[in-house]
Amino acid sequence: MSDAVNHACDRCGTCCKKGGPALHLADRSIVDQGLILSTSLFTIRCGELVKDNVKGGLHPTGEEIIKIKGAGGTWTCRYYDELKTGCRIYAHRPVECRLLNCRETQQIERVYANDRLCRMDLLGGVDGLWDLIETHEQRCNYDKLRLMVAEGVCDNRLKKEDAILEIIRYDVHVRRLTVEKGGMDERMLDFIFGRPLTDTIRMFDLALKKVDGRFRLYGKTSFGRP
Repeated sequence: MSDAVNHACDRCGTCCKKGGPALHLADRSIVDQGLILSTSLFTIRCGELVKDNVKGGLHPTGEEIIKIKGAGGTWTCRYYDELKTGCRIYAHRPVECRLLNCRETQQIERVYANDRLCRMDLLGGVDGLWDLIETHEQRCNYDKLRLMVAEGVCDNRLKKEDAILEIIRYDVHVRRLTVEKGGMDERMLDFIFGRPLTDTIRMFDLALKKVDGRFRLYGKTSFGRP
C-alpha cells in the first residue's frame, strides 16, 4: 500500500503512545526481513478481549491480531523514539502507521480489520513449533474458558475452578519448557503463545492468587472468600 496521508504530522506522538499497530499481510515482508523483530511482537488470540478503535469498546476478537509490543511496560510502541518524537523504523513502518491520519480516519478504518497477519503466516512452516502452537490453542482456548466461567458459582466456589486452573498451569508449563528444553528466546513467548493466562484471566473478572502454596481464583465477589 502506498502512503496516502496528505497532511503534515505534528509529531506529537499521541498515536504511538496509545499502542503499537496491528500487522497486516502487507507487513509480512518487514517481519521476514527482520526489520521488525519477532521478539518485538505479541499475539492477541481469538476470543481475547480487545479494544476496537473503530467500533469502540471492548469486544472478544474473532481472529488473531499480531501487534508490536509496548516499551518498558507501557503502551507506547517500542519503535517510538521519545527524544526525537519519531519512529525508529519510519522507512519500513507498518501499513496502519502509513495510513493513520488522526484528523481523518477513513483510510485506516477501511483496512483496520482486514487482511490481518496471523501466526500461521509467520510460523506455520516451522517444524514442531506449529504443532505445539495448535495444541496450546486447543487446550487454552478462550471460548472454552469463557464457557467455564459462565457456569457460575456453587457453594462459594467457581464450579469449574479446578479445570480452569489446570489450563492455566498448562500454559505456564508449556512456556517454561519451550525456553528450557526448546532453547527459545523468552521474549518470543508472547508472540508464539499469546499473552500469559496468568495475566489475561483478568478479562473474565478473575484474579489469580497463591494461597497456602496453591493457586486459587478470585472474582469480583471473591466467591464468598475473604
